Amino acid sequence: MLTLVPLAELHFATLASWFPTEADLIQWGGPFINFPLDDRQLRAMVAETMAAPPTRLCWMADDAASSIGHAQLGLDWRNGVALLSRVAIAPQARGRGLATPMLRLVLEEAFAVTDVARVELNVYAWNRPAIRTYERLGFRMEGTRRSSARVGNERWDTATMGLLRDEWQAHADQDV
Repeated sequence: MLTLVPLAELHFATLASWFPTEADLIQWGGPFINFPLDDRQLRAMVAETMAAPPTRLCWMADDAASSIGHAQLGLDWRNGVALLSRVAIAPQARGRGLATPMLRLVLEEAFAVTDVARVELNVYAWNRPAIRTYERLGFRMEGTRRSSARVGNERWDTATMGLLRDEWQAHADQDV
C-alpha cells in the first residue's frame, strides 16, 4: 500500500540518486533546477512547505519497503490553483503501474484543500507515458509551449494540462 510522507532530509540522497544526468534532472524538475541535485536545492523546496500558508507541498511515496516515488504541489492561494510538479517514480520501481495510484493520493491532498479549484501541470510533450498517466487521472491537454526549455543542445516543447475540481470528482466517482 502506498502512503505519502513529507519530503525530509533523510530522503535527499535517495531522491538525488534517481537523476544521474542533467536531462533526467530537467525532465523531473524543469529548466531551473541545477545539476546535480543537491541538499541546498532540496532544503529550499522543503522550506517552501514551512511558509504560512505553504507555497509548496513535497512528498515521497512509500510502499512497505522503500521510497518509490516523489511529487510536489505548488500552491497559488490567490487563484485557488495547485501546480502538480516534480513527479518521479524510482528507477527500480518503474513499469509497475505505481504512478497512477501515487498521483491519486496527491490529487486527493490537493482537492482536500477547499480553496483549490484547479490542478495544472507541465509535461514535456515527448513524454507520452506521463501524458497517458495524467489523462487516465482526468487531466485534459490545454496547449503546448513550443521550444520552451533548452536541455544541452536540444529544445523541448512543454505541454500544459489541467484538471478542475468537478472533473476530478466525476472521474473519482467513476473509479469507485
